[in-house]
Formats: sequence, structure tokens, C-alpha cells
Amino acid sequence: MSAIVDFINWLDGEVWGIPMIVLLLGTGLLLTAILKAIQFRRLGWAIRFTLFEGRKKTGEGDITPFQALMATISGTVGIGNIAGVATAIHFGGPGALFWMWITALVGMATRYSEGLLGVAFRDKLPDGTQIGGTFNFLEKGFAMENIPKTGKYLAAIFTLLFAVFIGYDATQISGATQIGAIIVAILFAILGLFLLKDDAYPTLGKVLAILFALFASIAAFGIGNMTQSNSVADAIRTAFNVPMWVTGLVLAVLTFIVVIGGIKRIGEVAEMLVPFMAIVYFLFAIGVWIKFAGKLPSAFALIVKDAFTGQAVAGGAIGQVVLWGVKRGLFSNEAGLGTATIAHASAKTDHPSRQAHVAMLGPFIDTLIICTLTGVSIVVTGVYTNPDLNGAPLTQAAFAAAFGHAGEIMVAIGIILFAYSTILAWSFYGRQNVMYLAKWLEQDPEKFARLYPKLHMIYNLLFVVFIYIGAVTKLETVWNFSDMMNGLMAIPNLIGLLVLSWYVKKKTDEFVAANP
Repeated sequence: MSAIVDFINWLDGEVWGIPMIVLLLGTGLLLTAILKAIQFRRLGWAIRFTLFEGRKKTGEGDITPFQALMATISGTVGIGNIAGVATAIHFGGPGALFWMWITALVGMATRYSEGLLGVAFRDKLPDGTQIGGTFNFLEKGFAMENIPKTGKYLAAIFTLLFAVFIGYDATQISGATQIGAIIVAILFAILGLFLLKDDAYPTLGKVLAILFALFASIAAFGIGNMTQSNSVADAIRTAFNVPMWVTGLVLAVLTFIVVIGGIKRIGEVAEMLVPFMAIVYFLFAIGVWIKFAGKLPSAFALIVKDAFTGQAVAGGAIGQVVLWGVKRGLFSNEAGLGTATIAHASAKTDHPSRQAHVAMLGPFIDTLIICTLTGVSIVVTGVYTNPDLNGAPLTQAAFAAAFGHAGEIMVAIGIILFAYSTILAWSFYGRQNVMYLAKWLEQDPEKFARLYPKLHMIYNLLFVVFIYIGAVTKLETVWNFSDMMNGLMAIPNLIGLLVLSWYVKKKTDEFVAANP
């Protein structure tokens, strides 16, 4: 058992290590160049459409473009916006927040591309609702003819370099973990070589689609379920002295009431919940800023200065500032992981690029707004200088510096709202991936149509049961395992984005020409 845990911990470190960060950032930068910095030149158009026309139902789909955006934000705005930002500043110093901003700006192009492909290659389930996501655009997109070689070669290079990095790391360890590392390196090398074979793409697309759906299905029960309910239960116990089993039971019931209605009800709840929780947290954080208003200019100056000097980190390690900022920025907004494609594929829209414009606002809201509220509060109060504080307690200390014990309760409320919204979003993400796997296993459309309602109910019941289990169980290993699955999702998703970047550009140019 210990060997398995060691391997999980090692692989978790690999998939969230430097190679993955390079792949995520590199893909974002490439897409930014291909799309001519669409996140900057079309930001105004995207905001205007989302706030006004985006609330209307136009085109085929299940929920409005605005509801789709709220659903994705509910999935990304979680405890990472409270604890993750604090961790980045604890290990990387105030400058880490600056690199979170840069990561979000680059990630907007990635999220745009994910949203476009999610809509472009979506399909329908037996109940008439849309199903789309990375699994769909990998299977259908890779089956297209005459895919340009540039994206294929880039995907192959990234994958082969990943294999080399893992292979090198395998020489630095020993035992069963080393054997597992060598096997993983070989698998990545094989994948990289297959990406160079044109005739392998239809089959390769299906294999990568199945792997993504499998990773996402497992991650939904971990990072999107048990770890979130555990955080909620712990926060309520600390702030209000409520037993964790009571919170787990209430949370399970509240979640079931929403998820049983599918994406339409989740979209409706997200449309109300996300703006509410964002406004509540905004008011809490702005209260801290007002309390320390005289120190705000120096706090922002420190964030920018430390981003390039690393003076707040032991030994002035500038690499640690960048690493923690980029890593937590990517973890926070999930640009490149492929989760957002699933919700945006359900949007009512007449063109994939229209919804992609809405999709790219996700990292902007998640990181540039909400994470900034947390990060600046931590810096301006000076609590980051306490080496004993990290994660949620560090954020609580910042709010407590302004409001005393009431500040700690404010953070607890933020954790409750953010984590619950994440649970709702991931219930849908997980369900869609499970249904894709079920559809793949049962090739007969008529049999799958009869099986679908039962699968839907069984999945929802299992999901809420695991919410309760997560609330009352210690989750050290679950955290690492689900975190690993979450990271593994990014690999097939990023490969798909690189290979199909030409298609994203084609659809974008077509839409922008008609909608300047």
C-alpha cells in the first residue's frame, strides 16, 4: 500500500511540475499568437455580449451563454481562491500574485479555444440535452481529414519532452516508484511517436477521449466532491461548532435537490449563486482594503517588485516566485484542464466562437478579480510574513487583522459558498464524462437510450453519498490522488488544443469577420 501511495505522490508532483506548467503556458502563448491576442482585442466585445445578449436563449442548446459561464466559474471558484492563493504567497512571496495575473491573461486564450471546440463538436444525449467536451472534440476532431501537420508536430514534441523529463526523474528515485516512473515515461514516448503518424489519428483521438473521460470521472469524486465537502464541514465546525456529519448530510441533500435537475437546474442555481457569492466575498475583501487603504499603494508596488526580484523568498529565489504564481494560477482558473468545455458545450448559441468569447471571461473573473481580492488582502495586512501561517489560515489571519474573529467567520462563509458551487459544477462534469464512457461501452443507441435514465439516477445518488463520506473522512491520500487525476486530464486536452488550433483559428476568423 505504501508503494502505491508513494507512486501517487510522485506522479502528482510530475503532472503539476515544471513540464506541465511549460506545456500549459506554452499552449496558451501559442494560441494567443495564433488568435492574434484575442483576449485583449475582443475583451470589450465579450463583456458586452455576456452581460446583455448573453442572458438570452439564441440557437441550439440547454442553457443561456451567461448561465454556462456561471456554471464554469462555480467550478473554478473554489477553495483554491482562498487557500491556493495563500499557499502561493506563502511559498513564493507577494510577487507570486503577479505571475498568477500573467497566467490568467495567457489562460484566457486557452479557455477561449476550449469553449469553441466544446461547442463545435458537441452531441446529444437520449433526453435531448447537449453533451460536449474534450472527449468529443478529441474523438470527432481527430477523425477529420487533412489536419495540418504543424499542430501535430508541436503536440508530439511536447509529449516526447514530457517522456524525457519523466525518464530523467526515474533515474533519481528507486524501488517500485522507479519502475512505475519508467513505465509512464515509455507510455508518453509511445504516445509522442503515434502523434507523428497521420493514419493513427482517428484511433488516437478515441483513446485520448476515453482517457480524458476516465480521469475526469475519477477527479469529479475527489477534487470536485469529497475534498470540497470536507473543507465545508471543517470550516463550519471551526466557525460555528457544527458536527461534520451534520454538515455532510445537509450538503448531500442540498446537492441532490439541484443536480437531479441536470444542467438546466445547475445553470439556474449558478446564475443566482455565483454573482451572490462573488459580491459577498468582494465586500468582505474590500472591507480589508478600506481598513488598510493607506498601505494599498505600497502593497501593489511590492507585488510587482517582488515578482522580478524574489526578495520576499528565502535566498531571493526568483524561480520560486514564478513557479508558485504560475502553478497556483493554473490550478485556480483551470485553463487547459478541459473542464470548461463541458459546461460551455451546453450553451444556447448559433456559433462556436460566440460562446468562446463568453468562455474566455472565466480566468479573468476567477484569477484577475477573485484571487486578487484574496492576495492583496494577505499582502496589505502583512500577515504573509508569519512563516507558521499557510493556506486558509493565512487568509483568515488577513481578514482577522481587519475584523477580528468576525474576519475568520467571513473566510469560513467564503469557503462554504465557493466549495458548494464547485460541487455543483463538478457533479455535472463528472456525469457527462461517465455518460460518454457508458455511451462508448454500449454502442447500440437504442439500448443506451433505455439505460440512460437509470445511469443518470445511479450517478447522482453515488455522487451525493460521496459528499457525505468526504465530509466525515480524513482525505490526505484522496487529495493527492484526485489532484493527480485532475492534472492528468490536462494532457489529452492540451494535445487536442495543439492539434486542432487551426480549426479554432478558422472558426474565429469566420465569426470575427461577421461580428467586428
